[in-house]
Amino acid sequence: MKKRILPILLAVLALAAAIFGANYWQRNYLAGITMTRIPVPVSDIPPYTLLSTDMFTLQEYPRALTDQGAYLLSTTDLQGSISVETLLAGLPVAKRMAVPADQFRLADPALEVISLPAEATSTVGGQVHVGERINIYCLEPAPEQTTPEQGQEVGPPPKPVVAFVARVPVVAVLADSGQPLSSGDEKSEPKPMKILVVAASHETVQAILDAIALVRHEGAFLWVTLATP
Repeated sequence: MKKRILPILLAVLALAAAIFGANYWQRNYLAGITMTRIPVPVSDIPPYTLLSTDMFTLQEYPRALTDQGAYLLSTTDLQGSISVETLLAGLPVAKRMAVPADQFRLADPALEVISLPAEATSTVGGQVHVGERINIYCLEPAPEQTTPEQGQEVGPPPKPVVAFVARVPVVAVLADSGQPLSSGDEKSEPKPMKILVVAASHETVQAILDAIALVRHEGAFLWVTLATP
């Protein structure tokens, strides 16, 4: 009797192992072939393109592809991002290939980004940080006083002109050659501020460039204050 029970037990165990293995294989196999819909470009999208939902269509791919976490899975994830590489038609978009606009270009896509020279003495002692708003002023030299003709009264000397240029947000504060002020290494010495990077509309950028032109060619100075909240 015992001799009969042992083969029966072994057969039952073998059957249980086979059922367990079949179920395990089935679960993993189905997980691998279950399909899901993810966005793909309708046509090739070049780099530096502001993305919108109408550029994409949904296409079925195995769900296992999405489990890797490397791809953008919905059109809402793509809306408002910027392509940093060519996005090929019909292929899923990797997260590294489309990033938020402010992360890629420091500011909202509707704004231009411009740098201007900055010295601590004329820029709140260097106490300007990313996210703050600043006022930019242009201190123009006084026009040359003309020599009065004989018999004319000598008028008061002309005064320098202090002109308001713009109120803009700061998106980066840099040292020479575009380097960060601090490398993050405690042993490295902080670098002095030399460049302010701000974001502004096209018209405001034009006003800033006009002021910089006066600095370069007319001996004017740029002066920066922290704007009131």
